[in-house]
Amino acid sequence: MKRNYQAVFIIPIGASKVLGDDGWEFDSVERLPEGMGEYLAERLKLEFIEAYTGIRRYVNNQINMSISFDSANEVESIYFQAFDNGLVLLSEACKIEEVACHAEIFIPEKQEPSKGTA
Repeated sequence: MKRNYQAVFIIPIGASKVLGDDGWEFDSVERLPEGMGEYLAERLKLEFIEAYTGIRRYVNNQINMSISFDSANEVESIYFQAFDNGLVLLSEACKIEEVACHAEIFIPEKQEPSKGTA
């Protein structure tokens, strides 16, 4: 059974946001602070599960987190899938100055399915 979740992104302040064919895309010359992803993984009690080119993934039963790195291994963005009360936990974790002063929390609005006209 597939669980419903809320998508949440942590991106550099002022990054452009475009919903493209492959999902949300962000563009900024700025990067997120180096230790932000590890701080959030520890604070949210997430378990590291895998790393592959440009991505590190962490999970627990309420939150999935993927940290995206650029070619210089700097943090471009952090993507979350928040299940159940995971959004509340994430919101609390993001109140620290390290996150609040250097990042924007972006929560896309849920899109209604488009309806064709006859």
